[in-house]
Amino acid sequence: MKIRLVKEKEINTLCKMIRLNYSKEYEKRAKAEIKAMFKNYTAKPQYLAAEIEGKIVGFAGYIQSWMDWHFYNIFWVNVHPDYQHKGIGTALVKEIIKILKTKKGEDKAEFILLTTTSPGFYIRLGFKVIQKSGKKNCFMIKKLR
Repeated sequence: MKIRLVKEKEINTLCKMIRLNYSKEYEKRAKAEIKAMFKNYTAKPQYLAAEIEGKIVGFAGYIQSWMDWHFYNIFWVNVHPDYQHKGIGTALVKEIIKILKTKKGEDKAEFILLTTTSPGFYIRLGFKVIQKSGKKNCFMIKKLR
């Protein structure tokens, strides 16, 4: 498996995966968010793709917080249904953590935040639940330094 930055021409592929895992409505919302990676924004998201034999089988995004540059958010961790439970999501999140640990100076990452309905997956990666919302939603954090 190869993990690399997403290319602009792959946006529709990622959005189709979101539709498979969530809904058509989420697919529409995600498209604008993923396109932001290729805009000229001060703080823009980065997306990594997991690829097996030239096929994108998963992806995940992260962005630096506008409020505190030492905080980063992880989002849209998605794996194609045919490839779930094979370590692809774990590999994507670990790669993002590795990238963020290399940040220096003003961009130095100290904390990673995320929301999820699958806290067990992230707990295994060192995240802690900060707050629960409703029956499933969790707000989580991981301290890097």
